[in-house]
Amino acid sequence: PKSRRSVSVILAAVVAGGFIAWGTVRAQAEAIIDELKLFSKAMGVILEGYVGEAPSRQLLYQAVKGMLGSLDAYSEFIDPERYELLKISMRGEYAGIGVRLEIIDRFPVIMEVQTGSAAEKAGLHVNDKILQVGAESMEGKKVPEVAALLRGEAGVPVNLTIWRGATQEKLAIAVVREIIEIPSVRDTRMVGRRVGYVWILDFQENTAAQFDRAIDELTKQGMRALIIDLRNNEGGLMPQAVELAERFLPQGAKIVSVESKISEQRKEHISTGNKMLTDLPLVILVNELSASAAEIFSAAMQDNRRAKIVGMKTFGKASLACFPSPPGPKPHEATTNPNTNASP
Repeated sequence: PKSRRSVSVILAAVVAGGFIAWGTVRAQAEAIIDELKLFSKAMGVILEGYVGEAPSRQLLYQAVKGMLGSLDAYSEFIDPERYELLKISMRGEYAGIGVRLEIIDRFPVIMEVQTGSAAEKAGLHVNDKILQVGAESMEGKKVPEVAALLRGEAGVPVNLTIWRGATQEKLAIAVVREIIEIPSVRDTRMVGRRVGYVWILDFQENTAAQFDRAIDELTKQGMRALIIDLRNNEGGLMPQAVELAERFLPQGAKIVSVESKISEQRKEHISTGNKMLTDLPLVILVNELSASAAEIFSAAMQDNRRAKIVGMKTFGKASLACFPSPPGPKPHEATTNPNTNASP
């Protein structure tokens, strides 16, 4: 019968399709193996014949950087050292001493001591030169290297040897590391009798909490309308942009959709309306450097007609990077590489 012939044709097509698909996958695998052989041979030639030092790990890192750099403007390889700084930026806090450093005459010099920080409590001053951290000399080291040594576990002291030029003294000072919060909301003030202003520099794990504190402060001062400044905000953690959007959108309002080849990453983010603020007038300031998570938030406000967007055309970054995290409820999702902060 005709129906049986149709089924036979369909089955034959499926089986043939299976053989074709498997053949394609096998051909791709064999091609990759050939390329890896070439890569391995190149590594061997460099290690055997290059006149200088060529650590294999460094060669591998550079090869991976090259692969990712060939994809698009936003794909890049992040080495372990930079990833540690990136995690600090995403968390919005770190355990350190609270200073800003610059290298002067091959040694790190303290250019700023944060008010109330562990460094201030221990008696460190601006212009103090750090000679040693523990028993290790700081001569010739870069700021990120020094910062990594000054950071560590909260409550644990770090022993410094410093030179204080003002008094011509060499001093040994122990500084007990403390948790230091990196401000994401940098400016909160009233700009009129009833208008509040909040500047959000980036989106990190503490952004929504810092924003809530800012709103409480402005509300006590009589705020009846709000300006959120996202100019020069290059992005950060997408979940924080989503959470901030929920402060202004009712239940069921669409915030953003994520497309991905990986099924677990495909998701449509809808406002729960659980943390919605009162319906105060809202203006969002943007410019050409407002990107990624900042664009997600402002676009959600614009699409839902919740705010007026004022400024210039934004950066236009529609890609999303997902960073692995320690075991926990869910992974960190970042829309950009947040600014890394090398200050310890």
